[in-house]
Amino acid sequence: MSFWAFDISAGRLFLDFAWLGLLIAAGMLLRSRSSLLRRSLLPANLIGGTIGLLIAGNGLEWINLTSDRLGVYIYHLLALLFIGLSLRAPHKNIGLSSVKTGILFICTYLIQGILGLSITFLLLYTLMPGLFAGIGLLPPLAFGMNPGIAFTIGQQWEAYGFESGGIVGLTFAAAGFLAAYTTGVWVVKRGIVKGEATYLEKGHTPPSTVSLPTGLHMLPSGFLTASSRVAGSLVLHTGLIGIVYLLTYSLLIVAEHGLHIIRAEQEASTLWSFHFVFAAVVALAFRKAIDTFGLAHPIKDATMTQISTLFMDLMIAASIAAISFTVVAAYWMPLLLISVIVVGSTYWLVSNTCSSVFSDYQLERTAAVYGNMTGTLQSGLLLLSILDEDMKSPVSYNLVYGSGIALILGFPLLLLINAPVHYFDEITTGFAAVLLALTVYLLLLLLALYYLNGDKSSSGSSP
Repeated sequence: MSFWAFDISAGRLFLDFAWLGLLIAAGMLLRSRSSLLRRSLLPANLIGGTIGLLIAGNGLEWINLTSDRLGVYIYHLLALLFIGLSLRAPHKNIGLSSVKTGILFICTYLIQGILGLSITFLLLYTLMPGLFAGIGLLPPLAFGMNPGIAFTIGQQWEAYGFESGGIVGLTFAAAGFLAAYTTGVWVVKRGIVKGEATYLEKGHTPPSTVSLPTGLHMLPSGFLTASSRVAGSLVLHTGLIGIVYLLTYSLLIVAEHGLHIIRAEQEASTLWSFHFVFAAVVALAFRKAIDTFGLAHPIKDATMTQISTLFMDLMIAASIAAISFTVVAAYWMPLLLISVIVVGSTYWLVSNTCSSVFSDYQLERTAAVYGNMTGTLQSGLLLLSILDEDMKSPVSYNLVYGSGIALILGFPLLLLINAPVHYFDEITTGFAAVLLALTVYLLLLLLALYYLNGDKSSSGSSP
C-alpha cells in the first residue's frame, strides 16, 4: 500500500503533471517538425518521456521529476486507464477470431516468460550468481502488458531483494517500445513490398505520419452527452471514473481486513499490487449495473476512450522519464540478452501463428499483435493503421476483444508471479517452479489453439 501512503504535497503533484504535460506537448512539437520522427511512428508520449529522461532527475536534473514520484503516478494511472476502458459499452459478439487472438496473446506472454526465466537461470548459475530470478518474469509484463504493470510488480519485489526492480521493469518496457516502433515498422514495410497487404498495392509507400482514427480526436458538439448548464461531458465521464476508483479503494480496504482476519496478511501486498485488476472488475460491474437500470445513455465510448488515452499518454511519458541510467548500467547484461531474444522470439511466434491460424489479413494481424506484444495496444493499432487506415478489417476489433480475453485467461499467471516470494523458502526455487508451470500452461493453450484451428476458414472476417 506504499503507493497510497507516499507523501506528495498538492503543489508538487500539480507541478509534476504540468511538467509531464509540457513534455508530451514538446514531443508533439518535435514530431510535427521532424520527418524522421514521423516516419518512425514514435508517438508524442514516448518522445516526451525520452526528453524527460534526458533532462529530469535521472539525467541533467534541469527539472524536478524523480523516479519515486513518477512511480506513484504510474501506479494510479494504470488503474484509471483500466477503469476508463472497462466503463465503455460491452460487446457481446466477440467471434472466434478474437478468441484465437486472445489465446495467441497468452501464448506470447508464456513464451516471453519462459525465455526470460531460462536466460535468467543461465546467468544466475554462470556470470551473475546474485541476480534476482524474478527479472526473467518482467518481459511478459513490460512487453506483453504495459509499463505500469511491470513497474508495480518489480517495485513490490524490491522488498524481497530485487534492487531497483520497478525501474528495471520500466527499462524492459522502453526496450519493447523501441522494438515496436523500429522492427514493427520494418515488418509492415517489408510486407507491403512483398505484396502481402490486403488494402495496399505492392510497393506502396507508407505515409510519413499516422494517427489513430478512433477515439483520439476532439468530439463535435453533437456528441456532448450532458448540457453545459449542468455538467460538461468530460466532467461527467471523469466523475464516473472517480466513483469507480473510490469503490475500488473501498473494496481493497475491506479485502485487506479480510486477509488479516483469516491470518493471510502476507497476501496484502499482492492485493494492492493488482489493484488495476480489481479496478477493471469493479468498473465492469458498475457498467453492468447502470446498463441494467437504463442509466448508461449519457456515457459515450469515444469520450471514455479520449480520457483513457490521456491516462495512457501520461503513464507512458512518466514510465520513460523514470528510467535510471545507473540501474541500466547495473543490469545491462540481462536487460540486453533477455530483450533481444524475447523480441526476436515474439516476432517468430506471432508471424508463424498468424500465418497458420488465420486465413485472412495475415500481415495486418502480425503487425497489430506484434506491436501490442512489444509495446501497448496503441502501438499495435498504430502499426495496423499503416496497412488499414480506415480500420475496415476486423483486426482492430480482434485486438481489443482479444486483450480482454487475454486478461481473463492470464489472471492465474498474475497470481502465479508472486508465488515464489510468498510460498517458497528459497525464492529462486520458487521461480523455477513457475518456469515449469508456464511451460505446462503453454502446452495446454497450444492444444486449445490447435483444436480451434480445426476449421481455419471459421477465423475469417468475423470479429
